[in-house]
Amino acid sequence: MVNTDVEFSFEDTVRTLGVTPDKLRQLIEEGKIRATRESIHTRISRRAILDYLAEVSAVPAIERSKRR
Repeated sequence: MVNTDVEFSFEDTVRTLGVTPDKLRQLIEEGKIRATRESIHTRISRRAILDYLAEVSAVPAIERSKRR
């Protein structure tokens, strides 16, 4: 079976999520967004981005602001 999932570069993911590069690195290190390394390149699947967005959108905004 062929993998048809789109993969984003690190920079594309920063723009897509509207976060800083440091914040994306933090999310990856914390395991909140799955990423793979291909030599010097970090790749993030569309599914990983959608999973993260589903998780953060499930938490009411008032609770997200309390976590900061």
